[in-house]
Amino acid sequence: MAVRLYFCLAPMLHLVKYYLRVGLLTLPGISVFAQSNFHINTAYTTIGLKETLQVSYTYAGLAEMNNWEAPDFKNWQIVAGPSFQTQQIYANGTYHSESSFIYLLQPLKTGKLQLPAANLHLNNTTLHCQPLTITVQQQIPVHHTPQAGVQMPGGFLEPDEEEATTGIERNAILFPGEDAAQKMKENIFVRVEASKNKCVVGEPILVTYTLYSRLRTSAKLIQQPVFNGCTVYEMTTQDLHSEKKQWNGKLYNTFIIRKVQLIPLTTGTITLNATTVENTVTFYTLKNNSVNGSVEYSSLCSNAPMQLTITDLPLRNKPEHFTGAVGHFTIHARVEKKTDTADDVNRLVIEMKGAGNFSSVTAPQILWPENTAHFSVEETNEVNKLAYPAEGIKTFTIPFTCKQQGNTVIPAIAYNFYDTETGEYQTIQTDSIPIQVGPALKNFINPDLYTQGNTNATYIWIIPGIGLIVAIGWWIVYGRQKKAALQSEPATILPTQPSKNPAIVNGLKMDEIVPPPAKPVETSNIYELLTIPDDNLFFKAVKAMAMAEQEREEESGRKEALHELIAACNQALYAKVANTNRYDIAEQLKILFIPPA
Repeated sequence: MAVRLYFCLAPMLHLVKYYLRVGLLTLPGISVFAQSNFHINTAYTTIGLKETLQVSYTYAGLAEMNNWEAPDFKNWQIVAGPSFQTQQIYANGTYHSESSFIYLLQPLKTGKLQLPAANLHLNNTTLHCQPLTITVQQQIPVHHTPQAGVQMPGGFLEPDEEEATTGIERNAILFPGEDAAQKMKENIFVRVEASKNKCVVGEPILVTYTLYSRLRTSAKLIQQPVFNGCTVYEMTTQDLHSEKKQWNGKLYNTFIIRKVQLIPLTTGTITLNATTVENTVTFYTLKNNSVNGSVEYSSLCSNAPMQLTITDLPLRNKPEHFTGAVGHFTIHARVEKKTDTADDVNRLVIEMKGAGNFSSVTAPQILWPENTAHFSVEETNEVNKLAYPAEGIKTFTIPFTCKQQGNTVIPAIAYNFYDTETGEYQTIQTDSIPIQVGPALKNFINPDLYTQGNTNATYIWIIPGIGLIVAIGWWIVYGRQKKAALQSEPATILPTQPSKNPAIVNGLKMDEIVPPPAKPVETSNIYELLTIPDDNLFFKAVKAMAMAEQEREEESGRKEALHELIAACNQALYAKVANTNRYDIAEQLKILFIPPA
């Protein structure tokens, strides 16, 4: 009785431990995560004196540049920044926004330098992050790599081919009466280009900042552009090669300063701010048609700001169940098992493939048949954000069970999106999916222990009754122990005697049973193991236990049974197309370790 009662209580005790942890972290009055909402991020905490460091002041939520109170960087030189970006982060089945204020800094001395605290003003509240100490040494650590996307690609630009034979670009020669500053202005400039200047909320826009030059120049990025009100997909690479382009009838060497994919979050106007580049050019002076000297000249150049107009999605022909997806997509759905077993776990897999704003793609609405129960959605992304627009596949996996034997059908799944190619709403749908369901297997374990209960809402009703159940269980166990202690002659547990017929034990043939373990295994450990909710963790735990038991076991029949159990666990873990499931494993576990009642 006590063992069976423990078996009933074990899953609930497991849930109590889990929900106590979750509950303490989510109670309104306890701010466990308050200090982590606003913090400093860096790639390294030890750098070299001549090294630059990208520093992000990151807030887990939506913010704007005008909420920002910039810190005072003592003992640091600001090479670039602040730049601002927001992005959508997917974690634990939900999206949340993240805002970052980014600087590129270079230390002015060695020693322990502090990245100062900063303030962020939001909703009549000021958030304060903690300072961070950086160790600055003379040499750059050997394991450090350049930080992508923070320094401008390039350096010296290649001369035009027709000018290469002279060894000196004709444009770099200062003739009498010419001004170096004017000549640089005429031959070096920065342009910002956008794939479109009008779009709807959620529609990706490609923005490129490019340096154009007809001079051999050493270029240094002084000021990064700032992007407000957008999710930013960084597309800048460390490609140092220039590309020749025509502009106003002249040939230029061009270098990409910054290339990003912007996804507007709200309606209004987005300003593409200026980026500033310092160019240093060596000019040559002539005397009697020969070079007699040189002079080095530096100047700054910036692009003119550009404005983008963002409008709301059109109301005309907007589907009733539209959830905000923007792009061009296709949909496909399948189930892992078209021939299923009642009360067994199956999975519906929905794939959204295409190009566009994948962060706006959510799980489709499914009209589940009445004889099914479904559980939490698992979401995965395989998206190439270096392509414009971003392209790839978003997959939604939904575990479910069929409750009854017979035939069931998952109806066609429809999904709506706004097609940026046609400017209209589109509806796509899958085929219906028939499933043939066989009778339920006779399992000694309730399948709901393993598949259901991934959210607080499912099990919250259990928590108030846990204390009562535990108290009743304690009372029963204590009462039985007390009654046994009062008996004058306690029962003696005798070892099982072998039958006179060696081929028969307890009415069963020897080849139909597995010998008991040579050394008894703690039964409570088996029941705890059975309550592990995650399938993979369960298989790994059973495998580890069976391997340990196999090393100690000497009886050949039982050793072979343990070997089969290990093989079944390997099949469940690594051969996903196999039919082995946790209920099969649990049955083998019962036979091997739990004596008959």
